[in-house]
Amino acid sequence: MLCTITCRVIASVLAFLVGWAVFEIVRPTEELRLAEPKSQILSISLQRQGCSDAERKCPVFEATFRSDGTCTFIGYANDAFIGKYEAQYEDFGYLVEQVEKQGFFELPLVPATGPMEETVAVEVITSDGVKRLTTQNWASTPSGLRALQAVIEEETYEVDWEDSLTP
Repeated sequence: MLCTITCRVIASVLAFLVGWAVFEIVRPTEELRLAEPKSQILSISLQRQGCSDAERKCPVFEATFRSDGTCTFIGYANDAFIGKYEAQYEDFGYLVEQVEKQGFFELPLVPATGPMEETVAVEVITSDGVKRLTTQNWASTPSGLRALQAVIEEETYEVDWEDSLTP
């Protein structure tokens, strides 16, 4: 009787170990098969479109950073075009990291609430499509979006722009 119980326990332990080993071997391939390809960020843009109050003299520009290492800046002053500038930008990975860190793709559309002060848009183009968030009021802008706007604007001022319209 003791031998029968001992044999059953040994058989159960061996069956468990064999099953566990098979599970460990098969599991990584299941995870690889189930993982969806992650979309790739192709460009990140910040567009400052001015203030509703002309006295405030808010900056008006569009800065676009691309995954290929190029960037473009288009500036305006008093509704007049002042220039288009281009540069090489090697920190695109940093901007992508900030987009992900601030949860840009999870942020909801920002409803226009309160007085319209300054219009700012952040646009991210991925291999899957485009997401654009536009805000008109600093107070109603989610903190993650505010932080992302500040990072992109800071990077805009750090770039060594070259006038692309001058021969």
